[in-house]
Amino acid sequence: MSALLLLLLALSVKNDHTPLRSGCDAESDIVATLAAGAPLTIRFAMSGESVACYKVSVQTADKTVEGYLPATAIEGLEDFDKGRRNAAWLETAQETQQVANSIRASAPSLALSVTGQGAVGEASRLIETQPAKALELLQPELRKKKNPSLLALAGVAAWRADDSRLALEYWKTALDMQPNPDLEKIYRRVQRETKGDQSGDKLIGLRVVLRYDGIAISIETARQMLDALDQEFARVSGALGCSAQERLVAIVQTRDAYRKTTDAAEWSAGQYDGRIRVPVLEGQGMDASMRRIFAHESTHACLSMLGRWPAWLQEGLAQRFSGDTLSAPARRRIAELTRNKQLPRLENLGQDWSRLDSEHAVAAYALSLAAVSLYYENYPQYSIADLIRNPDRLAQITQDLDQRLGL
Repeated sequence: MSALLLLLLALSVKNDHTPLRSGCDAESDIVATLAAGAPLTIRFAMSGESVACYKVSVQTADKTVEGYLPATAIEGLEDFDKGRRNAAWLETAQETQQVANSIRASAPSLALSVTGQGAVGEASRLIETQPAKALELLQPELRKKKNPSLLALAGVAAWRADDSRLALEYWKTALDMQPNPDLEKIYRRVQRETKGDQSGDKLIGLRVVLRYDGIAISIETARQMLDALDQEFARVSGALGCSAQERLVAIVQTRDAYRKTTDAAEWSAGQYDGRIRVPVLEGQGMDASMRRIFAHESTHACLSMLGRWPAWLQEGLAQRFSGDTLSAPARRRIAELTRNKQLPRLENLGQDWSRLDSEHAVAAYALSLAAVSLYYENYPQYSIADLIRNPDRLAQITQDLDQRLGL
């Protein structure tokens, strides 16, 4: 990702003599007066769809100052907001994959059964699409023998089935029996998540289970969110061809709880880590921006059921299905950086974007959306579902898209 240190679109102050204030109110004290073009970093947004105010840090001539700016004062905000909505990191999902790999490496006898035809092998194959069924298959095996690798696998199934308490119990027993750095990492992460999670209310839809904070979100808003989640997942799964035998879990939390349970960036507006997670402000209603986030995360959920895909394809498709398009400035900047040979090939974007800051995320997302848009334009004979069903074509198509992008 080092090639992306040259940002596609840097955020900056739009006009000369812009007041940076101590709060969003127009009567708040002025912290500093800013010059046009001063670079800034957004800390977080202060509202939902119609964002009126952002907390920012701004680099002035001699120091960095923090305060609040209205959206109208920020240059490059449209593309930043797409990046903010699209912060769908896969870190925990990747960690569970590391645990599975660790199981195979540390327990060859179990690895045979995981890849074989027995109950453990079937459970391993069902974890992505039917975690509750996978757990049901694993529990009789655990009664026969408390194998640490089997306990670790059962914990992954329990966590994916939204039973964090049981997952932690299994993982703690496994760690007491045999240390495992990969398992220890996810155990600590889910332990922190469970302590900070206040979303105890639940609604069950046709395709999604919504868990939410009933103090911050009204029952009527929760029902609207559940309807939107059901609709978006149905639309995406119909296009991509994934099939969920069990309901997908979605968790809607206050921003503070979201930060505590996920350790996400301040500007993050959602993520998929095996469950859809979205932060909201207290009293925030269901709106078009929220629906776009649900569509984005539903795409990640669907793709995870169909295999492992490069990050550029995951994020490009997620943006496509949420209705994002490349802005004219982003297209011009991509063309400029392409001419200067300053963009990486698609395969070099990497898999883990979870530690990117907001500005680098804008660059990565813009390039992935450009690539997926080129796919739709140049491969009309193959639907995206055709590509998903024939992943052996992906390497050749990626090379072709690199050439079309000038990479």
